[in-house]
Amino acid sequence: MNTYSPLYEYLRASGREEVLIAFSVLEKVLGFALPKSAYTYKDWWANGGHSQASVWLHAGYKVDKVDIHGKVVIFRRIDAIPMPKAQDKKTRIVPILETKISPVAPKSKTIMACGYKFSFIQELVPECDAEGTIIKYYPQNDYANKKGLPLSEYGKGAFCRFSINAGAWSGVYIWVADGQIIYIGETVGLRQRFNMGYGHISPRNCYKGGQSTNCKMNKVVFSSYERGEPIRLYFHITADYKQIERELLGTIHTPYNAKNNHLSL
Repeated sequence: MNTYSPLYEYLRASGREEVLIAFSVLEKVLGFALPKSAYTYKDWWANGGHSQASVWLHAGYKVDKVDIHGKVVIFRRIDAIPMPKAQDKKTRIVPILETKISPVAPKSKTIMACGYKFSFIQELVPECDAEGTIIKYYPQNDYANKKGLPLSEYGKGAFCRFSINAGAWSGVYIWVADGQIIYIGETVGLRQRFNMGYGHISPRNCYKGGQSTNCKMNKVVFSSYERGEPIRLYFHITADYKQIERELLGTIHTPYNAKNNHLSL
């Protein structure tokens, strides 16, 4: 919860698909004046990366349009994610997720990690042919490689393609496989991070100097699905994504966040 929490209650109580609200009315809802940047920069109203955005996103809305000159903003309904309860850091629960016991139920809609609630987004399912076989892609073959760069450790072999149906939310994501947290990451935009990063490998990333993490985790999705254990993706919307990611990684050991780890594919 943050200083913009009254907006959460206002939007949730409206129940409307579209909520048009003047800046002056919004200030009455909040109980204080909006910052000068809200009156001058459209980026202040961006759907991610700011504490105010986490409030309306949790309420189940996004900013559809904002008229700086007219001092009006339009919120449009999206799927809501429950607003987490405020907790004192001293009393946060340290989860048993770091143990070898499988703590996450197979079909859990939410999981708790370090006192933060993560909501299930979807399973990471690769594109398959009519027979259900994963379609293989070899993006490394599409790179001109004029400098003769060698392939990276994870840039070899076949990759899959997959996408998620999610908003451009900022926050922290968790990958769960076989009841265990296997990977933790942060992002300023969830949809783009997966659909243009992990799920669609850029040819350049297959070579030394590229973003090898995308290649590594794409292969995790590929191999997990082949074993009949698709990855389950969970997400916590927050503007404090970097701090919360550090907090989780300092508590929970995962096999794929460790440096110099090797895949067994």
